[in-house]
Amino acid sequence: MPLRAIAYTSVAFEGIQASDIDRILAAATSFNKVAGVTGVLMFDGTRFLQYFEGPEDGVDSVYQRVLNSRSHLFLRELARGSVLTRHFPRWTMASAAIEPQVLTGMIETAWEGFNPAAPIEGQGRVGFARLLELWTGVSGELEPAAVMLGS
Repeated sequence: MPLRAIAYTSVAFEGIQASDIDRILAAATSFNKVAGVTGVLMFDGTRFLQYFEGPEDGVDSVYQRVLNSRSHLFLRELARGSVLTRHFPRWTMASAAIEPQVLTGMIETAWEGFNPAAPIEGQGRVGFARLLELWTGVSGELEPAAVMLGS
């Protein structure tokens, strides 16, 4: 079964609280488990960056929920496409707080699909490779313990 993935960024609604983040994560975890979707959510206090992967129908279902959510505004898709393997197979929705400048660097870098390969000499890491490095470390260790957002 082919796997698909989507990465997007958005701006949280004004006044979002830790309890709102907890509610979003609980709902996403439950829905994603049923849809067969795994991924990660980052939040810098103002903006989200989310990556999720799974079967095409599951990814489409999750993305419809994302598009209809009132938790955020100004959604911008960074990448959408096929992936050869799951990069976060055990997390229906892991989450982490992230520094604003780190998130900005990841959002503003080129997102050219979901190639996890190291950059060609003289080129910077593309967005997805930076996301993977942030979550797995330079050593490529799979899925270190997630830091939960919210309370």
